[in-house]
Amino acid sequence: MTIVGYPGWPPVIDANTREHIRFAMSDGRRIIPCRISFSALRDYFGDEDSEPIALFENFQSEIEDFASKKFEIGGIINGIIEIKESDLT
Repeated sequence: MTIVGYPGWPPVIDANTREHIRFAMSDGRRIIPCRISFSALRDYFGDEDSEPIALFENFQSEIEDFASKKFEIGGIINGIIEIKESDLT
């Protein structure tokens, strides 16, 4: 099953870690929380000086594709899809 971006939940800095961008996807029945680390964003899409929210917004469709692929292989852990550097290959 494919998931798609959920526009009702804009990307935000994760208040718990302060090192991730949180965003949401949907399978049409439920909202699926997701997050990607600042380091993964900067290493794959930018550089160490890149602003994380801007990077996410510029590459949102690619990041959502990675989240969807992770979902398809059962990549939900503790109710969240977490995209790490190792997922971006």
